[in-house]
Amino acid sequence: MKILGIIAEYNPFHNGHKYQIEKAKEISAADYIIVIMSGNYVQRGAPAVFDKKTRAEMALNAGVDAVFEMPSFFSCASAPDFADFGISLLQILGADYISFGAENNDYKLLNDVADILLYGDLESNIKKYISSGLNYAKARHNAIIKELKGNNTEQIESILASPNNILAIEYLKNIKLKNFDIEPVIISRCGSGYHEKEIEENKFSSATAIRKLMAVRGYRKETDFTQNIIKAVPKENIDLLKKNKPVFEDDFLFTLQRNILDKLKRGENLTEYCDMSEELANTVEKNIYELKSRSYTDFILNLKSKNFTYTRISRALFHILLNHKKQDLKKIKSGENISAYPLLLGFKKESSELLSELKRRSKMPIISKISNAKDILSEKSLKIFENNIYADFLYNSIYFEKYGESLINPYRSNVVIL
Repeated sequence: MKILGIIAEYNPFHNGHKYQIEKAKEISAADYIIVIMSGNYVQRGAPAVFDKKTRAEMALNAGVDAVFEMPSFFSCASAPDFADFGISLLQILGADYISFGAENNDYKLLNDVADILLYGDLESNIKKYISSGLNYAKARHNAIIKELKGNNTEQIESILASPNNILAIEYLKNIKLKNFDIEPVIISRCGSGYHEKEIEENKFSSATAIRKLMAVRGYRKETDFTQNIIKAVPKENIDLLKKNKPVFEDDFLFTLQRNILDKLKRGENLTEYCDMSEELANTVEKNIYELKSRSYTDFILNLKSKNFTYTRISRALFHILLNHKKQDLKKIKSGENISAYPLLLGFKKESSELLSELKRRSKMPIISKISNAKDILSEKSLKIFENNIYADFLYNSIYFEKYGESLINPYRSNVVIL
């Protein structure tokens, strides 16, 4: 049996995702597809537009055989930690392949960049660029280009500018670093770009464009589905999109602001939280007392400077909200491997043979009942798990505040079986 793994957010699941699944299965000749999917929070520092059970069901509807959860500690993390957890979990489960999308499927060049990150003399060059006035991200970017001298600079610039490519490089880097026996299957992106904000004719639309349309008041009208969203998602998921209600960053704004104010009142140092530098912490503290907007985007833009991207700020704020501390992350990452664990979100009945094989291959017991987690997990893994339960309760409370309806209690949540 050949098992192919995908690390994804499916925020929400769209036709481009279905294309990747079908293409990867064709190239690899894999028998089954498993997905490590972000839970209720995603990497750009935001709530997932639909809860994790709904998104798992969407994936199962459209060709995935089993879905496992990436907890918020890593689903909200920067690319290296996001990739580290995902790759480690695929290795634990015994996947033969990993498929990921890239704007440029030049395997050699992506592999060269991964080698530079592992073995290149980046730090000295990064320091030089920082001393010349560049922020860390730009300094690192320039250091990588300098190490790859002799290559097509324009092509390298393009690779380093794409979130999909950055993750692709981190996946390759992790496989090399840990000497994992997982074969990459790279699928070149088709259709709209990652950041494209409009639904485009005859192209696979981006998740960004779909979320933007969903955020428009009244998007649930049948005409909107017929003319727009219905073109961007698999037909199997149209009913799920109509039935379920979305959550956006704006819904979290005041809870986030109150949380920060409460932490400051208690004398907490915001730099204790992941992705929060001293400069950014000072900027947040300076602005948190002068609330000027009901828009999450405007709130972030008030904090933005040349040293911090929008995503970096948003990710840092959600780390504060979800209590993701640097010292905890350091403990979790200590030792040879990150403390990944296989929490099953959903599977297909017809793929029961896969589940039996995964149980045989897996280096850890597969968690299908939340109540069993404490008896299975190590102290470090349990820390991640319990933090994720807290994050899920928070997501559920925001959903209830918005709609007056309850999502499933995280402690009573069952595996989705189709």
